[in-house]
Amino acid sequence: MDFPDDLRLAEDSLKQAEKEFLAGTDGIAEALLVKLSAGTFSSDANTARERMQNLDESRYVKWDRWDKIYEFSASFWKDGGYPSISSTTHRASNPDWYSKRTGTTLFVKDMMIHRSLVAPTVDGERKGPPTPLGKPANTWLLDFVVLSSLRLLLKKHWEKLVHDIVMKRSQTSLILVAERLGLTISESLAIAREIRDLDDRVIKHGRDSSKNMTYQCRTPNSSLTPLVDITE
Repeated sequence: MDFPDDLRLAEDSLKQAEKEFLAGTDGIAEALLVKLSAGTFSSDANTARERMQNLDESRYVKWDRWDKIYEFSASFWKDGGYPSISSTTHRASNPDWYSKRTGTTLFVKDMMIHRSLVAPTVDGERKGPPTPLGKPANTWLLDFVVLSSLRLLLKKHWEKLVHDIVMKRSQTSLILVAERLGLTISESLAIAREIRDLDDRVIKHGRDSSKNMTYQCRTPNSSLTPLVDITE
């Protein structure tokens, strides 16, 4: 089993945790972190745990503009592993390749329906003191932050796999990249566009059909050793 397979298994575990989260189960993060800590993604699990322990609830739940209604801060999601989504229309704003691939836009919509908010204060009063780091009044946020952090980290792993392959050579077939990593061609293309150096070119369709679906790197680094590489 190679790294892309490990990534997919980790995503399967994360997907199952998301289902349990939507079902109303609390405390799912700990079991997930223990599972991932024993394998390839132990450092990612540690990063997610640190985010959970230092969770600032005020960054996620807003209440100053309402008397009795509290709002999840959709604007902050873009810094995590889930797509930004409107808290009023429940529509995702420019979902990226990863959210389309994993269906996390639907997860976020369902979360907004299935999870309720309480005042993010120590005493439950609107003007009360804010909750301390890592101890939110909305305890489900602890699970959410772990899920969000892991989603972002796994996304970055996929992007680094593509990055190291295309930056190693002057020209790379994104079709071969997709085949080697088990991605769709459209995903390979989308990732290449996202990680592209400003001096490089990503060609989907051009006048020269032999250049279609290629990444052209202006200053390749032949010393790169991709974790997973293509065979040309």
